This record gives sequence, structure tokens and C-alpha cells, in this order.
Amino acid sequence: MKNTLPNLQILRFLAAAMVLLSHVQHQAAGMNFGAATYTPWTGIYLAGGVDIFFVISGFIMHAISSGDFGHEGASRRFLIRRLVRIVPPYWLFTLAMIAAAVFFSGHIRHSALSLWHIVTSFLFIPYPNAYGQPYPMLMLGWTLNYEFFFYVVFGAALVLPRAKGLGFVFLTIGSLSVLGIFDTFKSLPMSFWSNPIMLEFLLGILLSIAHEKGARVGGVTAALLITGGFLAMFVLMDLGIAAHFWAARVLWMGLPALAICAGAVLLVQPVRYAGFKQALVFLGDASYALYLSHPFALNLVALLWSKAGLQQPYLYVALSCAVSLALGAVVHVLVEKPVTRYFSSRLSPKRVPGNAAQEVC
Repeated sequence: MKNTLPNLQILRFLAAAMVLLSHVQHQAAGMNFGAATYTPWTGIYLAGGVDIFFVISGFIMHAISSGDFGHEGASRRFLIRRLVRIVPPYWLFTLAMIAAAVFFSGHIRHSALSLWHIVTSFLFIPYPNAYGQPYPMLMLGWTLNYEFFFYVVFGAALVLPRAKGLGFVFLTIGSLSVLGIFDTFKSLPMSFWSNPIMLEFLLGILLSIAHEKGARVGGVTAALLITGGFLAMFVLMDLGIAAHFWAARVLWMGLPALAICAGAVLLVQPVRYAGFKQALVFLGDASYALYLSHPFALNLVALLWSKAGLQQPYLYVALSCAVSLALGAVVHVLVEKPVTRYFSSRLSPKRVPGNAAQEVC
């Protein structure tokens, strides 16, 4: 069994499921179910799954690289591993979205194409689409534009000794975020990369440092952290924070996400696990594939549902989630894992085992 933190993987699935449910509900709210109606559940800001992802990403990047700072070739090895892990599945679904925009433009929103929009989508560079919005061809790839910028900064820091390297990461991202708070940059891509949401990666690094130094919590404390994090999301959502303080998302979503992640990863975890927990860990492994593929599953279900003239909106939501999970699992097993294994065997150098986190983010 791989050297990993099972709770971290389960949390990755939870974050992906939150994003999935957010998108399913948005789609259901815009569909015609005849006499039936659908009332979305808005107890928490479900898109906050992205914030959990960012904290997890910062945690994992530090955990897998904390011993590599200052070592020759560390930066190159890190960036190659990230490219191997992130790029092939993303490019595949970006190509699929381009094809869909060409052949099914009448059924897809934001389907207008331009050469520079396509090129920058593949290169993880924020660029305005035909509607002036900083979304790549595969719209949910906006999160990967943040991820990849973080990888570049973190990879550059690996050429330095550990203390100076981490200082460089915190100074670079922290400074850009402060400038972003004051709306210093007026145009892309810097206006995008200076968004204070980038600070959530730093929260993940801090959590990883605490974990590395041996910080652990018991079951009660872990439960309080996780419950408190979700409760904060509920309260802040109910107060309308999202509508009025969007620029401060790192506070009203990032800090609750940090509490949830801390409860999950600082809890002492068993080396062996099976049954239901093993299934959840598998879904965590498949979370990236689920994240990338679920828009296609949702569009397929919506198209077939509309053609069939069915109502039952809650059944539609349940079926959409089930099909999305199934497609994500299939893509993970039949596409993501083989492709990642293929490129890893040819591009990635061997790594001496010893870190606590599996390189899965």
C-alpha cells in the first residue's frame, strides 16, 4: 500500500464532491422540470471545496519536497513531476472541450473560440475569453491556473536552502496578494495571480510544517476542528459574506478550510485501512479525474434528461452525481493512471521514499 495519509485522500474526495454538488445544483436550477421545481441546498458555500483543495495542495507540495531544498536538480525534478501529474489529463479534457465547442456549440455556454484563448488555456496563463472573463477553455481550469503559478514559485524556491526557499515562497505570494488587495494590477495575468486566494497555499504549507514537526490531535479535537470549519462556512454563508467581501475569501473560506484540513491530517491515522474507508480513499485518488470530467457527465445527463422529457429534479441531481462519480473513476483507472505512469517512467527521476504524503495532488 502506498505511503499516504488516508484522511487527506478522503478530504480530497470531499472537496471534489462539494464542487460537483455546487455545479449539479446550478445546472438543475436552470433546467425545465415541467411542473416540478428544484430548491438548491445552500447551507454552505459548496464551491469552498476549491479552498480546501488549495490548502491541501500547499500541504502536499511542502510535504513531498521539504527535504529537497537546496539540492541540485530539485527544482527541475519537482516541476517535471508536477507536469506529469497535472498536464496530460488537463490537456485531454481541454481538447475534449474544444471539440465540444466546435461540434456542439449550440448546447455549450461560453463556446466561442480564439487562437490565443486556446494557446493560453494549454499554458495555464489567465487570458480573457470571448466574454472578457479570465476562464480557460475548460472553465474549471481557472483553479489550475492558480495551482500552476504556485508550482512555478515553489519550484523556483527549491534552488535555495530550506529556510530561504520557504521565505521566498511566502514573500513572493504574500507580496502579490497584498498588492492584489489594493487592486494594484489592472490587467491579466498579474491581476489574476495577485488574488489573495493564493494565500491558501501558504496556509497549507504552514499545516505541513506543523505536521512535520509532530503536531497531532486526538479524535475529539479533530472533530471540533472539522465541525467548526464547516460551521464557520455555514454561518458566513448565511450572513452573506460571499456577496459583500469576495476579495477576503481567504478569510471567510480559507481559514475554515484550514481548520477542516488540520482536523483531517493532524489526527493520528492507521497505516492499514479497508472496506468503506478504502473506497473513500480510492475516490480521493480519483478526485482530479472527477474534477476534470464531471462537466462532461453533467452535460450528457442534462441533454438526455431533457430529450426524455423527465421531471423528478431531485432524481436528476442524484443521477448526475452518480454518473459523474462513475465517469471520474473510469477516467482515473483507464486514462489518468496509465498516462501518468507512462510519462513518469520516462521523465520523472526515481525518488527515495520517506515522505508522509503521496504525490497525488
